[in-house]
Amino acid sequence: MSMDADNADSLAGLGARAIALFIDLLILGALTTALARVLGIDSHGWIAAALSWVYFAGQESSGWMATLGKRAVGLSVQDLRGRQLSFGQASLRWLGRGLSSLALGLGYALAAFTPKRQTLHDLLAQTVVVRNR
Repeated sequence: MSMDADNADSLAGLGARAIALFIDLLILGALTTALARVLGIDSHGWIAAALSWVYFAGQESSGWMATLGKRAVGLSVQDLRGRQLSFGQASLRWLGRGLSSLALGLGYALAAFTPKRQTLHDLLAQTVVVRNR
């Protein structure tokens, strides 16, 4: 499933990445709400954070190399050599996603200006998002 991260044609576009993230956030919202109700908890903060970490890091380090949202739009995440991420590397990417969200999402906007269309969290974890063929 690995693609050539140096080939611009195989890099994921910003639109596809945004759609994938939207799908993932819808799924996470539903999971968080359901789990909070089952546990009888009013505050969803820690549940959302824990589920988000497991959801993103677990799926992106799996054999799929992608979340459900990324799979839906034909994307995957790999390291700069085209390999599957370790859980630690995927966890670092997840932590970096928080930084990418700060200051009106400027960390996401970096993808428009970097040669490999990398966001701040991609740069931190040394990853790239590619289109599957």
